[in-house]
Amino acid sequence: MTSKGEFFQMAVRLKAICFIILVWNIIVLDVIEGFGSSGRANSIAEISIAKALEKQRLRALQPQKKESLGFKPEEYWLNKKGCPIGTVPIRRMTKKQQQRAKYASLSLANESLPGSIKDFAGISIVPPPQIGRFLGASATMTLYNPHVNGPGQYSAASIYLERGVERTQAGWIVDNGQITGCYNTICPGYVHTSGEVPIDYAFPKVSFPMFDNYEVGIRIYLDEDYWLQLWFETDVGFWPFNIFKELKNAANIAGYGWEVFTPAGEMVSPQMGNGQFLAGLQRSTCHMRQVVYEGDVQEFPPDPSIVTTHQSRCYYEGSENNALDDYWVYNFIFGGEGNCTVPPI
Repeated sequence: MTSKGEFFQMAVRLKAICFIILVWNIIVLDVIEGFGSSGRANSIAEISIAKALEKQRLRALQPQKKESLGFKPEEYWLNKKGCPIGTVPIRRMTKKQQQRAKYASLSLANESLPGSIKDFAGISIVPPPQIGRFLGASATMTLYNPHVNGPGQYSAASIYLERGVERTQAGWIVDNGQITGCYNTICPGYVHTSGEVPIDYAFPKVSFPMFDNYEVGIRIYLDEDYWLQLWFETDVGFWPFNIFKELKNAANIAGYGWEVFTPAGEMVSPQMGNGQFLAGLQRSTCHMRQVVYEGDVQEFPPDPSIVTTHQSRCYYEGSENNALDDYWVYNFIFGGEGNCTVPPI
């Protein structure tokens, strides 16, 4: 049974509870130390959490917008507003579920499981000489519900920042009702700060071809730590700066696109996007728009000279275009019906 698309960061869908953020912070930071970070990691992360809590407090004092383009607490929470300030939503996990998540973690990481196949269709970019590095990446992506087949398969849209072997990645994912990947609050290092938006939020509505009304904006940016932002208005959590080695120098690759995963022994690969690829038809094919990267002082749409396109087996990418407007900006499409028969190159 295919689940609807849900948000992930690099999804576990179980009962949510509100957990005191400072207590959870201790658990996370114990893991962070295992990355070989310095003794300053704890204090740095605590400062970031304090700043996030202050933002929440000030936000609660401000008049609420009549309508937000993003997450609507009344659609998710019984109390219509989420966890109290100073607490965050955490999913309960059984020991069996944790064991399954450890296995599935390998598929979302850049480690290969023998006989399994990961396909990617999208774009990657390198910084132009005048920029030299990436301090952020963002895109707006349509929400669909692609069909996945056997246990452990997933189909996911995401953006990422990368340098060397280190990567921060966020997007939305459809899996086969299974726990797929080291993502969300079980990931080493990630600190969730939003008491309103659960990191594994299941989107209540998805798009259909020609009616792509539902989408999500995702941004990863460096501001002392690597922050994760939804709908370009809500910071939901961060990766502490000191858990990284190479990404301390910012990213030298930014990626945007879709990946699907087929475990070893499964012959039918999942759909990508909305299950079809129609060149030149953005409204009928899953797409990303408002694709931009961030330098030291401003953001830019990619220039074709720094873009590398990627396709794999029966999954395609195309129709790259900088529309030079505020709605589409730089955009491209991707997709595929799945059931690939050709072996990976």
